[in-house]
Amino acid sequence: MECESLGFQNSENFIYTSKEIKEKGYKYTTEPELPITCQFCGKTLYQRGVVNPITNSVVWLSHERCTCKKATEYWTRYDKKQKELQERRRQEEENRRKREKINEILGDSGIGKRFKNRTFENFKVDAENKEAYTNAKLYAENFQKFKETGEGLYFTGGNGTGKTHLAVAIALYLINKGIPVICMTSIKLLQEIRRTYDRDRNVSEYELLKAYKEVDLLVIDDLGQENITDWSLMMLYDIINDRYENCLPTIITTNFSDEDLIRIWSQKANNDWTARAIVSRLHEMTMGITINGRDRRKEVY
Repeated sequence: MECESLGFQNSENFIYTSKEIKEKGYKYTTEPELPITCQFCGKTLYQRGVVNPITNSVVWLSHERCTCKKATEYWTRYDKKQKELQERRRQEEENRRKREKINEILGDSGIGKRFKNRTFENFKVDAENKEAYTNAKLYAENFQKFKETGEGLYFTGGNGTGKTHLAVAIALYLINKGIPVICMTSIKLLQEIRRTYDRDRNVSEYELLKAYKEVDLLVIDDLGQENITDWSLMMLYDIINDRYENCLPTIITTNFSDEDLIRIWSQKANNDWTARAIVSRLHEMTMGITINGRDRRKEVY
């Protein structure tokens, strides 16, 4: 990058050490830094400079690197670490932009006020839900590994068994780590798309669908409770299929079995193929977690 900014081709051909530059008689207005010594072999290392062949002037760079074995190993590790650091900073900046866009469109990742206290810490673990709790927490703590494979979770079970609590707990855990997440019911997800058609809405359908399709984690709660039409079924398919093809993780919670979902969607939208395609893709891209037991909504959080 230092050489590219000077604007002439093959700049490496004009890079010399300060010793060479002095010997060649090139002009410079700023004195070079004093030579340093290799910490491994003791070789004298001079500051490097780029000579502009047009103006015959010098722009100083960093010191040369020693080529002894230990120095080469050191700089290999150093360059690798710097590359990883740059990638981490790039990812953090990308995540920041995604979070800002999500909050601009949906407000705080789409999580409703009632659910913002649904954490792992206040989930009431018992014999009936312990395995589900353990798997959900492991998923959150190891999300980056699951993200690499695009693997999500598929929570099933009766009303009030804790499916939503665990799904939201994962979302909140990741949000606190700076990871972009969208978490909402299937009803709200579709409502937000319809709202983009309002004249006073500053968000386009394209922008919202892009957010749904590209967010690091999409949590769809209560799948099957939405009012299904041909339009809404195709919207669900479009979102889920894009995430499936791009290996992006999705978490689903539902009270319905596969066949019940397919039956409900097929009857209302008259589109059996799309209904089956959605269910098939979801199972290929998620791990199933079933939670049985009593209705815990009667208990106060």
